Amino acid sequence: VIVPNSALSDVFLKGNAPSPEHLAEMINVAHWASYATEEGYSVTASLLLRQPDHITDTFHFDAALDLTARTLVKLGPALENPQADIGVWPDEAGQLKIWGFTTISYETAITSDLLIKILGPGRILIMYSGRTIAALTANRAVFIDSRSFLHSIMPKISAQAQKTDISLLNLFRYNAILKIAQQMRIHGRGGTVLIVPEDMNWKKSIKAPIRYTGGASFLDADAMLSTPSRTQLADTENLLRIVRDMNLTLKKDWLRNWQQVQQQCTRIARLTTVDGALVMTFDRYVYCFGAKIETIDTRTIATNLSVIEPFEGHTVATRPFSSLGGTRHISAAQFAFDQPGAISIVASQDGNVTFFTRETETGGILTIQQAEMALLHEGLGGSLWNLSLFSEMGWLEKDVSKNEEGYIAGVVRWMRNTLLKEA
Repeated sequence: VIVPNSALSDVFLKGNAPSPEHLAEMINVAHWASYATEEGYSVTASLLLRQPDHITDTFHFDAALDLTARTLVKLGPALENPQADIGVWPDEAGQLKIWGFTTISYETAITSDLLIKILGPGRILIMYSGRTIAALTANRAVFIDSRSFLHSIMPKISAQAQKTDISLLNLFRYNAILKIAQQMRIHGRGGTVLIVPEDMNWKKSIKAPIRYTGGASFLDADAMLSTPSRTQLADTENLLRIVRDMNLTLKKDWLRNWQQVQQQCTRIARLTTVDGALVMTFDRYVYCFGAKIETIDTRTIATNLSVIEPFEGHTVATRPFSSLGGTRHISAAQFAFDQPGAISIVASQDGNVTFFTRETETGGILTIQQAEMALLHEGLGGSLWNLSLFSEMGWLEKDVSKNEEGYIAGVVRWMRNTLLKEA
């Protein structure tokens, strides 16, 4: 299912769908290009199936180029940062050609077309209509299913929410965590983030003294996305005013705030390049970075891992704690074991991302491997897709009033009317 079957399905647009032959050709070219290097560096690039656009943020070649792995290897490094997508479309003879490239901002717009993204050697993401749908990884072809990811992480986030928070804030926290993990992966130096409750119990698992300690949110005071409390939503007249005020005059402020939160996540991720772990709250207040993790009690160390991957049909596998490779993963897993309310995230230099958290029922360590496949590569589209899953899985309906549901529906309609027109 490309477009979700839910009340939020009108957020997602149906774009250009390739023929099976063209899809296979694009995947094949991207796959072989992923193994190549240019001047010693691995190649990352993305292919966008879209008719040539004649707008200001596109570059058109005078003569279309052949779609080959070699062409992607040559163009990829020039289009990495900031990202630009290589535009592909069939010519009059039905042959796929590269017509140029476009600089779409996925943080403020949703593309409704097919996008194939190279993440690293042998790792390819296939995205459509604002959603990652499939991937090639380790010689496997898999369909992405973020539900297990959401089920594993959301209880820890919800446990830290204030009673006055509306459900939508938990989804915002979830999306921000994914964004930070994505940015950790992008900087390519490896890193660890420890997301903790606002009490100070986490200090028991950190070796003193902490060199880089202090505290900051890296966010302007007026940059938080405004959401009403449940008390405000209980008033029907107030609800109608809130939804009515979501007009085009608010658009620039909303987009500015959204972009500042993305920048906040990027700043936090950059701090993880310092050797050691970064400790922050679920609302992204950074306590310290460069911290060294230590076991609280060596007599109660973790023994087994419950391992899941964000793929359809994947079942939980039990593996010994000793199967973790490297001190970074071992220490992060032990931290999650010693701090039951926390989430540990590790990004390896090779691009692999792993989440650790302690299971409530069994007390063991839940490990989400290959999490990089479920991160927010689609930007705003990924955020809205998570909103759809959030609703389908009942997270918005738990303890939610009719007014709150009306507010969320109003937010979605407003996003569609003010953002998707620019896609």
